[in-house]
Amino acid sequence: MKRFNEKQILGLITSKLGNTGLEPLFGKDDISVISLEKIIKKPNKNCYLSATCDMLVEHTDVPPRMTFKQIARKSLVSCLSDLGAKGIRPKVALVSLGIPLSLSKGDVRGLINGFTLTSREFGFFIIGGDINQSKELVIDCCMLGFSNNNLNIPRRNGAIVGDYVIVSGPFGYSSAGLKILLNDSKTPNNLFKKKSIESILNPLPQIKFGLKLSKYLSSSIDSSDGLAASLYELAKESKVNMLIHRDKIPIPPELNKFSILNNLGLDDLIFYGGEEYHIIGTIPKKNIIKVNYLVKKYCLDFFIIGRVVSGIGKVFVTYPNEQKRLLKNKGFTHLT
Repeated sequence: MKRFNEKQILGLITSKLGNTGLEPLFGKDDISVISLEKIIKKPNKNCYLSATCDMLVEHTDVPPRMTFKQIARKSLVSCLSDLGAKGIRPKVALVSLGIPLSLSKGDVRGLINGFTLTSREFGFFIIGGDINQSKELVIDCCMLGFSNNNLNIPRRNGAIVGDYVIVSGPFGYSSAGLKILLNDSKTPNNLFKKKSIESILNPLPQIKFGLKLSKYLSSSIDSSDGLAASLYELAKESKVNMLIHRDKIPIPPELNKFSILNNLGLDDLIFYGGEEYHIIGTIPKKNIIKVNYLVKKYCLDFFIIGRVVSGIGKVFVTYPNEQKRLLKNKGFTHLT
């Protein structure tokens, strides 16, 4: 292989830049959490800066039929989802644009409208950025939030044997939606088609779920790279195995029929789709009663799909009337 892939590049960056002591989990989580005391050198022990960034590139991240307003929204949703998975409320963002000469004034206005509406929808401010010319549309977002206690922020490495594995919603809509947009795949009915396409064109980060439940989770991640890849990240960083019950994973009722109509593997649609922007986490047994109360109080979707077991970073799936199988560790990775 003559070039690095995305994960190899991240590993190289981590090895060179991750030894400052500011963030022990540099490069190993969705966000970075920094004590302001370490930055400004003044007593401020109870305030932590949480930061994340994401880059949207037109040829890899923009599906057919996505408007420029929706493109702008998606570029921000990626960061919103990362912060939301950790229970961090977004406060401010910096947005930089690489704009090709082919974009019209109307296209640019669509982008600006998308940024404006999304910042209002989720209650944060865009405070600056940069603009340059590029060969294709590129949007880079850096988003910041704050926390009073970093001990309540669930990182990827906190899962403990005996914890439950939980998710915030169904898997499969985004897989189906992308195939409908790219391949005009057959659908069981119009409602399924509409929901699937909507999940791609207007993804919804689970901010409320994260804000209400994150402090009761032992680890968390968002599912933008797919369910399988996200489960493996938690298992690997926590140095445990995960045992997932396939029949406990929430899926759209029409997904199996969609897979049959298009000769697709059902598990492929569930585990390897990506861009659902759901929260995947682990929760200690002692917190289940409290979490169930909050789920009912705030009308949240909440599903237990498995348990954390002893191991070295693998994910297994059990099927009804079958022995467990090792889940393949794959998902969306840039530069592969």
